[in-house]
Amino acid sequence: MTVGGAASAVQGFFVSYTAVDVRWAEWAAWTLEAEGHQALIQAWDFGPGTHFMTGMQQALAEEERRLIVVLSQAYLDSVFGALEWQAALVADPTGRKRQLVVLRVEDCARPGLLKQIVSVDLFGVSAEAARERLLDAIVLSRRKPTTPPDFPGMAVRPHPESSAGAVAGSTNAAPVFPLDLPPVWNVPPRLARFVGREEQLAEIATELAARGSAAVCAVQGSGGVGKTALAVEYAHRHKGRYDVVWWVPAQDPELIAGHISALGAELGLPPEQASWPAVAAALARQRRRWLLVLDNVDDPQLTSHYHPSDPRGRLLATSRLTALDGTGAPVEVGDFSPAEAVELLAKRVAGIDATVAERIADLLGHLPLAIEQAVGYLRQSKMPPAEYATLLEGRLGDMLGRGTVAGRPGVTVANLWDLSMARLRDESPAAGELLELCAFCAPDPIPLDLITEGLTKLAGRSTEPPDDPLSRAVTDPVTWADTVSALVAYSLVRRDGPTLTVHRLIAAATRAGMDPAGQKGADVTLLDLLAAGLPANIRDPATWPRWQALLPHLRSALGTADSDRDDQALELVSSLADRIGSYLEHHGRPDTALPYHLRSLALNERILGPDHPNTLTSRHNLAYAYQTAGR
Repeated sequence: MTVGGAASAVQGFFVSYTAVDVRWAEWAAWTLEAEGHQALIQAWDFGPGTHFMTGMQQALAEEERRLIVVLSQAYLDSVFGALEWQAALVADPTGRKRQLVVLRVEDCARPGLLKQIVSVDLFGVSAEAARERLLDAIVLSRRKPTTPPDFPGMAVRPHPESSAGAVAGSTNAAPVFPLDLPPVWNVPPRLARFVGREEQLAEIATELAARGSAAVCAVQGSGGVGKTALAVEYAHRHKGRYDVVWWVPAQDPELIAGHISALGAELGLPPEQASWPAVAAALARQRRRWLLVLDNVDDPQLTSHYHPSDPRGRLLATSRLTALDGTGAPVEVGDFSPAEAVELLAKRVAGIDATVAERIADLLGHLPLAIEQAVGYLRQSKMPPAEYATLLEGRLGDMLGRGTVAGRPGVTVANLWDLSMARLRDESPAAGELLELCAFCAPDPIPLDLITEGLTKLAGRSTEPPDDPLSRAVTDPVTWADTVSALVAYSLVRRDGPTLTVHRLIAAATRAGMDPAGQKGADVTLLDLLAAGLPANIRDPATWPRWQALLPHLRSALGTADSDRDDQALELVSSLADRIGSYLEHHGRPDTALPYHLRSLALNERILGPDHPNTLTSRHNLAYAYQTAGR
């Protein structure tokens, strides 16, 4: 807007900001002084040896000097920021002198009395549009335009914008407009449709906004939950806070030096001198505000080497490991919420039915990578979403490798955890066996004592000592603790006290990666453990909590087709089917119990014959279930 009498009179300003928004403050001060005004700013006017609080008080005491607040969430969290704007509000409580000018540089709230002050938004617009908004905001006279407005019935002419985004009247040394990319930048493109994660983004911002010489944040979670996408989104949203943002793929430690050397070259260092200490020294010498992102760290000791000693430096690491060295409180990233998963499907798959989207999201366990992969497959194949859901339901393991994810070529749910699983089996064979056993359970909490007590009972029945790593591990408390910790450390399971939970897609990928002999062995072991762990007396209420904890895993184990099992396994299946049928019948669900009794009887007749005591027992229990059901 071109305003009559606008800002021709010279005005004085004090720019109030917090350290993370210094680029905004410098840009605003430069813009004002380019127009002939006077701007007092800590970064330029309070050098070493000066007393900042005294200088600030003197500046605010000047009657003609107005306060410009660079408002962000970090500013709202700052104690000194609150003191500054509150002092200006006391000096001009009615706003008649317009002593307080509020410039919002991000989408944040205006709490308390700040709500009463009309603010100006500088984010989400071009540099030229932001400049016009800033200059318009400081106008003291009436805001009547000098040119007549367009007739409302005519199309509004687009306002010309600066293609370079330069501030008028500035030189090459002018501060870069904060919404432009930092001068040194190699961050991957952000997702076209980023969904949710606002709480985690706020946590990262809080951690990295902390004052001090070691502002470090770790983003942790299982493979496929979107740690990388979250780090990319943070970098793009907060690019205005940094002069240097450098992205380093850290999965292969041997390649990190090359990425650091490339950063050194951007800072003017010769290749032979571009080690991290030299690069860090150059960043400090050049007074750059920098963010180093180490993506997909697999070595828990790696991050300690890159901890910033410069207060302008920040380190952000993403990892599947649950305990990176010295990174403080981590930002935990989990699966999408059901609403977020459905929202992503709805945005990316045209015309998808909401019920079908919910079904697909549930079948994929709300894993972000799997949802993205499903979107890629549906868009590429043009398959009806309902048909795709049916395939997931019956052939989940076969569908894990189908579909592509933009920006992650070759990465699918089928191979996402391959490296972690290979390292796990190499470092802890017992942990590898434990994961394979859990992969045949349901995606519900698995009681750890099902395994420890069950394997101990099975070992007691044998005259030979256990010869597999997992059975040996449960005999020693320290070894067992290390075994479980290895799974947790790679984020392949989640531990909640005495239980482990495995994501349904990690379980499916684990089963798909096992050879037939391994699958058969894990299946039989789980059946044995369930047979040993189920309480015998179904009528005793004290046993019901145990039944409820094991029931999902019992159903999962019985879900395997009988044609894939030998007679030894089928005898276990028959016994377990009979027991679950009796439990369900006792709890008032005879119709649900009948299929299990029928299955038990059929297996016993086939394996043991029609007159075997087990067969007669199955027939009796089936008849009783019919009678209870009124049939």
